[in-house]
Amino acid sequence: MEMLVEKGWFIPTIQFGANDVFLCEDWDETPAGPYRAVFHFTPEDHRTLYVSSVEGRDLVSTIHRFDEIHVAAISSLRMGNRWSIGLDSGDRGELRMEVDYGETPLLKAVNPIASRVPESIARNPLYNRLLPRVAAPLMGTDPDQKLMGMTEMGRNTRFRMERIFKVTSARCTWGGEDLGPLTDCCFRHDMGVYATISKPMVSHLWLYVE
Repeated sequence: MEMLVEKGWFIPTIQFGANDVFLCEDWDETPAGPYRAVFHFTPEDHRTLYVSSVEGRDLVSTIHRFDEIHVAAISSLRMGNRWSIGLDSGDRGELRMEVDYGETPLLKAVNPIASRVPESIARNPLYNRLLPRVAAPLMGTDPDQKLMGMTEMGRNTRFRMERIFKVTSARCTWGGEDLGPLTDCCFRHDMGVYATISKPMVSHLWLYVE
């Protein structure tokens, strides 16, 4: 029996410079209430979770594994085609990220269709295998990106995409230092069937967890 867990905004992978990979979440609806989370990965696969509430921490830590977890003040604001994220990470200082995104002409045509796909089709494994392959030439993303499967914590999950956007530019500072340019992600962190993807994207989606 599938349980709806979260609805909100998501960046599955975004890398700056050679050493800093992030996953960003801004959930409007969850059983734990609205919360925001930022995952940070190092090249050595040290994983840190920053999350805006204790309830959010207790939820997301059952889905993914982390080496460190910090409940922190996180700001998240989307205005126009820019998503601004900020957090106080403690000893390392304040993190500030700005991500610019938009719909290509093809995405403007595809997004209204994706949001209207019947649930009986959206949960079909074949549909979930084919969708990333269709999106790859539109987004420049990985055709083998996974939308459903088991996480490293043994939770069966499925993402249902409502809208997909291409990232056009981004920048990030941490403790007042520029982390470096937006770059293709070259790491392959193990998150169960999921892995980091080479190019960043922004999506509005539903997440289901068994």
